[in-house]
Amino acid sequence: MSADRLPLAESTPLDSSTSGVRGTSSSESEQQLDELTNTLSSGTSSDPSQIPVRIRRRRHLPMSDDQSSRNQIFYFVDSNSSSREKRAHVMRHHVQEKRRQRKSSHSRADGDRRGSRPLRYSPWPHKRTEVDNHDDYESIAPQEVPNETSINGHSLIPFGLPPVQSPPESVDGYQSPSPVTMLDASRKDPFNSLPGVYSPDDQELADYWTNRLTYWSGQNKYIKDLVFKAAMSHPLCFQAVILTYCARWKAQLYNLKDSKEAQYHLDKAVKGVEEARIGSAGVDEDNLALALSGMSLHEDRFGDKQVARKYEDQAVEILRSRSGTQSTVEVFMHYVRYVMIPPPMEMSEEGKRWLVSFLHAAEQLMHQHSTPSYLESVPQRRTAFQMDSPLFPLLSSGPRPSQVPQDYRMYVVRNAPTQEITRTAALIYITAALWDLAASENKTGRFLNHLHHLVRLHNLDRYPACETFIWLLLEEGYGADLKESERGWSTGELLKMHKQLRPDLQFQYNEILFSLLMLHPPIRGIDAFEEELLGPI
Repeated sequence: MSADRLPLAESTPLDSSTSGVRGTSSSESEQQLDELTNTLSSGTSSDPSQIPVRIRRRRHLPMSDDQSSRNQIFYFVDSNSSSREKRAHVMRHHVQEKRRQRKSSHSRADGDRRGSRPLRYSPWPHKRTEVDNHDDYESIAPQEVPNETSINGHSLIPFGLPPVQSPPESVDGYQSPSPVTMLDASRKDPFNSLPGVYSPDDQELADYWTNRLTYWSGQNKYIKDLVFKAAMSHPLCFQAVILTYCARWKAQLYNLKDSKEAQYHLDKAVKGVEEARIGSAGVDEDNLALALSGMSLHEDRFGDKQVARKYEDQAVEILRSRSGTQSTVEVFMHYVRYVMIPPPMEMSEEGKRWLVSFLHAAEQLMHQHSTPSYLESVPQRRTAFQMDSPLFPLLSSGPRPSQVPQDYRMYVVRNAPTQEITRTAALIYITAALWDLAASENKTGRFLNHLHHLVRLHNLDRYPACETFIWLLLEEGYGADLKESERGWSTGELLKMHKQLRPDLQFQYNEILFSLLMLHPPIRGIDAFEEELLGPI
């Protein structure tokens, strides 16, 4: 290989403590580079008979075993650069590295000086930092706290600030709140803002509501978060709606027939509700209605259904006369009434006629919406409930696979067919709304657009949850000219009649309603349903 194609330089190690190369001084390095350059220059002679250039191999000094030799830094230079450019390149990087090392050493020294400072005195006592006595965590020493009597002859509270009060005494054998721990930053309530929460067990119950409780369709976080936020408005609401429900659900989860925790929370909620009803607790109507609705829900699922009916009637008595925008309290009351399971009872003749009359009204509405002139004015009516519509997965009959992971299905509420009940409620509610808006094509189109917007906004087309869907319908989040406060009440009354049907008639009723919404004549008509419903048993 000719000498002019030989690389001019190889990677040059530079000792971090000196400016030389491999332990040599900078003058020796310059001399070696000059000799190498002159030798290569003389090798480019045009005389082919000339003896080939003999390259001097650089002698490497033996590497020392001290720390400086082990920390050598290598810089790579461009082989096409001159020797001066190579030296400048190496020295530039060497100086930059030295500056970084000095900055790092200064920052460590400053940190050591700060760490060695004595603790500052503050006029209020510091909270001690502790952790639970658990084998998985190392114990952390508490911070130094000034003595409670005096410091250098001065009072601990020189500015007249009140001392930190101790937590209240335990209630009925329950432990007092534990001190603030290092784990509190990861808790749901690190600032102790939850009303009526006095122990870690109460924190666990609140966590059950937010992270564990689920239906077969999923957690329905939208509903749970709104109810949780509304319950935080008063300790009685939080006790009756969140803590008592989760305590009774926890007892069912672990098959505990006699749970002291559940009984404690139930007794406390019952006492609070009775005091609020007679006016001695200073609870307003909204909070009382919310607490009564919560009591009705967990009594229906885990207790006495007759007691649940009593709480339901008391909540209805408070809210029935209201009109206007639906608040979270009213929506929750309607939702609880929808998902409650009534005891078996024979349906009255009036209830049977009401169910049949509603189907005939839906059929009449279907004929009106199927005319060419109407479909030209409201084109979305033709496709609103078809198979490729986002509403189809919600309103069509099963199968309905669960969205809950297998490991979390133990948290699904038992014996509560909420998905099918709320699907029926949605079919009734939408049919009633379309009947109310039948005189206005513009209002009908806006209502259908609103339904599609809700489903896509909450991803209900991808994760069908009829519970969340009926809640959104009850909120009436559209213009005032589309709202009707009686719609939620009438839906609940008709749904109560529907729950008294035999399961096969319930299925047939839903299929007729959905077929009419799709603008298709039902496979088994209304007359056949009426004959079976009103005929002899």
